[in-house]
Amino acid sequence: MSFLERYLAQYDGPLARLVRATFQNARPDPWARDIDIAVRARDVPALCLNCTFPQEGHQWFCPNCGFPAGEFVTTMPYLYVFVLGEVMRRGVIGPPERSFPRTVSYVLFSAFEYTVFAPVYWYWMARKARGNPICRANRREFDREESA
Repeated sequence: MSFLERYLAQYDGPLARLVRATFQNARPDPWARDIDIAVRARDVPALCLNCTFPQEGHQWFCPNCGFPAGEFVTTMPYLYVFVLGEVMRRGVIGPPERSFPRTVSYVLFSAFEYTVFAPVYWYWMARKARGNPICRANRREFDREESA
């Protein structure tokens, strides 16, 4: 019995029943045990969350794509601004998103974060949805064979 199941077994409210029904038929772990152990080893280099480029040493930003990539970058106020900017940039730059939940989350987040400027952001999102973003993403591709 998992921690979540033991915790929810104590409660029988509507929220507990919803969570229990959602996670009851969860898929099994797709990774083999040996792969899981290899990925969690201490000597394995960290990967950039954006481009999966190996991160050597302690760096604040990925040398390949410029995404904030430190271990605790989201907990540091100065660097958190860069993460937030990268997330919001994805809402207006690049190919159009066809995911309704993602679009709704961008609209809600921008409304709470940038109350006065949210309509400007929504205009940029609408341009991206029509296939005309405010600018094109300019990132070089990472060649996996070259780095190995």
